[in-house]
This record gives sequence, structure tokens and C-alpha cells, in this order.
Amino acid sequence: MGEPGGLARACLRRGAAGEPVAHRPRPRTRHHARRPLVIELVIFRTGGVEIGRSSFVPGASDAKSFAPVWSALLRTPEGNILFDTGLHPVHVDRPDATFGPGSLKVVMAKEDAIVARLLSLGVHPDEIAVVVNSHLHFDHAGGNTVREGEDRVRPAFPNGHQSLVVELRETGRVVLCGDAAFTRENLERGEIRAPDEQTAKESLALIRSLVKDDLERVFVSHDAASWSRWKRAPESYR
Repeated sequence: MGEPGGLARACLRRGAAGEPVAHRPRPRTRHHARRPLVIELVIFRTGGVEIGRSSFVPGASDAKSFAPVWSALLRTPEGNILFDTGLHPVHVDRPDATFGPGSLKVVMAKEDAIVARLLSLGVHPDEIAVVVNSHLHFDHAGGNTVREGEDRVRPAFPNGHQSLVVELRETGRVVLCGDAAFTRENLERGEIRAPDEQTAKESLALIRSLVKDDLERVFVSHDAASWSRWKRAPESYR
């Protein structure tokens, strides 16, 4: 779970998707000449963590509760885009594989692995044209090792973050936040736990402005209450 930062737009121009935007100096949007053509957005669970809400929201409870980890498939005429790849499947049998015993508790079933989820949607990993990582923390990039090869990588800033703005024909604009907003409460209060709180607050304000304060159009990263309201695979947004 990472440091909030910039925003990118879904695009498959010349095989590139959502160009990375630097965390510094200020969050901003990157505009493209051609509007993206996202036919369908499918959101699916890739695991979860047991964590205190205080890790996300200043002044919230330290009591641990379930926080979902999820990824999204964007179907476009030019290929499939995968937003975040979830947890590494090693966590199915070893929940403490990343941080060791007695630390953050990971909750992951076999069906939560990114390959299993994609196959359940009728998509083979080789049919993913572009992977967009919001950032490279273990719960958002754990499935990046699934496919080997000489695929092109577009480097971003190592302490950076990007969210994805998606334009759908029926639903309209939505924002896939990554960790720019952990919970809906972050957006409602304009506050978030982050190393650079000022930039993080500016990112929250920017996200709100992009959806004209319609927070139902914002998909935050680790909020069980929000997760329960969303359409989830096999349902989708169009």
C-alpha cells in the first residue's frame, strides 16, 4: 500500500496505457489527443489483508478488520488492460510470506490468484496487452511475475503512484484510485495516512474534482464497505 500521487488516463495508443505521472511536485492529469475506448470494466478480488483502519485514516480505530485487495480488467477494441495484479500466490499457503510471522495478516484463497481470476473471466494471461500498476507494493504488483518475456516496460518514478481515469460509454467517468485513496472516508474528509500528506490531500481533491464529487464513481483501494456496494465479477461496468 503506497504513497498517493498522480493520475493517468486509460489509453492504448501505440501499445502504451496510462502514462506514469510523477509523485512530485504536484498531482496532475495527463491528457491524450484520442479518447479511450473502454468497452467494459470488470473488478475482481485478488485477496485481502487484516489491518487497522488507523493505517488508512488519521484518528481511526486500531482494531483490525478485513480490507479487500482487488484488480480490474478493462476490455478495449485494441486489447485487454489489467489494472494492478494483486497479491503473489505464495500467500495462499504462506500468509506471512512478505513481512514474516506476527506481522500484517494476508488473506488469500487459490481462486484469488491473478491467473485464476483472469481465466474465470475467459482471459488467458497472454491475452493481456497492457498491465498498469498503480504502484509496486506487494498487494498491487504481486502477480507481475506471472508472465515472462521481453515485453516493453515503461518505467515510472520509484516512489511514485498513478491512478487511472476511465471513460465508459454507459457509466461515464470513473477513477481507479490505487492507494491515492484507501477508503471512501479519505475522500469525504480529505485526509489520509501518507508520508507526504500535503500532496496526498491535493490528490484527494483532484480525484473529487474529476468526478464532480460523485464518490460512487471512485473505486478506492481497501474499503470493505465500498467493495460490498460495487458491481464485481462476473458483473461489470460498461
